[in-house]
Amino acid sequence: MPAEPRRILITGASNETGPHIARAFARTGDALALTYHTDRAAAERVAGQCRRDGAASVELFPLDLLDLDQCVGFAGLVAAALGGLDMLVANAAAGPSYTPLREVDAKTFSAAIQGQLTGNLFLCRDAGNLMKAAGRGRIILFSATSAHKFSHASYGLAKAAVNEMTRFLAFELSPEVTVNTIVPGLIDLESTDADLRRTRAANTPLGRIVTPDELAAMCVTIASPVFDVVTGQVLYMDGGYFLKPHTN
Repeated sequence: MPAEPRRILITGASNETGPHIARAFARTGDALALTYHTDRAAAERVAGQCRRDGAASVELFPLDLLDLDQCVGFAGLVAAALGGLDMLVANAAAGPSYTPLREVDAKTFSAAIQGQLTGNLFLCRDAGNLMKAAGRGRIILFSATSAHKFSHASYGLAKAAVNEMTRFLAFELSPEVTVNTIVPGLIDLESTDADLRRTRAANTPLGRIVTPDELAAMCVTIASPVFDVVTGQVLYMDGGYFLKPHTN
């Protein structure tokens, strides 16, 4: 457990992998700011679990990555509520689109780019500047193996840009702040189609897909002193799936 609770902003904490990440940091005794999009009740349930797991404190904030006016300056609002900010786990994303680029309309494309890339860029910019001024910090982003799937169009393009953004931010925010990105393969969630889960596992060298708890554990590891000298890295947790090329 850290000597003093770290103040951590975790976006997209109300569903999918988010609750697992939030509870993992709760168990290390940190002070958490958790965002949700529309489901306040789900966020309240996660907050209650985090308090029982040992979080120093838990605050909830609504956040819509498709509202750029809300994204700009959001980290500052969170820092004011927590008394500072030591880490951002940018787990949230919005507006995915798999429409081919030759067919996509401007509104759909813009939403995909903003929901995956632009909204997170301004969250990272503001959080990174606050942490840099304070002398230390961590940023953890999430990408996807869709960055390598040309059939995934706007979504894949946005995630490829997230991978590159990792390196730009790591360079600009060094040496005080480290920036790294986790790239999961297919995640073993309740919502994951069973046939897709079996097919992907069969085509993965390790014979299985990544779990939400494994992703959460990686976040905690990146936040630890073990990663003090690691920045600008895109870390694949796909069971080796992309050791060979795939198009879909």
